[in-house]
Amino acid sequence: QKFLDSLPFDDSSFTLFYRGFGEFHEKQFDQAARDFDRAYEIAPTLYTGIGKALSDSIHQRKSDALDLLSGLEKQIRERGVGDPEAIYKIAEVYAVLGNKNSALHVLRISVESGFFSYPYIGKDPLLTDLHSDPEFAQILQIAHQRHETFRNSFFR
Repeated sequence: QKFLDSLPFDDSSFTLFYRGFGEFHEKQFDQAARDFDRAYEIAPTLYTGIGKALSDSIHQRKSDALDLLSGLEKQIRERGVGDPEAIYKIAEVYAVLGNKNSALHVLRISVESGFFSYPYIGKDPLLTDLHSDPEFAQILQIAHQRHETFRNSFFR
């Protein structure tokens, strides 16, 4: 809720996406879906597409969500997008949809590409269903190593 309260009150697609993301975490699913859908209507981008996939999951349109995520992954590969946080969010949505293999695959790419916030990844409620998978433990270990290296390099 603190995060939601910190957001500006505007109708930009980026703000609406993050508002929807916060609402999703707060289990305010109807409002989250409205904000995700509105953001996507305003500007169908990588981030708003991720939000649209979450909206599709809320509305029990798993096939639509998976198609959208697959298309976003293809765009990332074709365009050489270097946004490991966006890739991480795709992994979160795959996990929400119950597609563990895709979630783990994309999560590994995200961590290896530079999103290695070990404390966040380990506690992310959207990834809870992955915790029992040995591959998740391996990915989390990679994130931990990179996090520690970064911390030791910049915060001595």
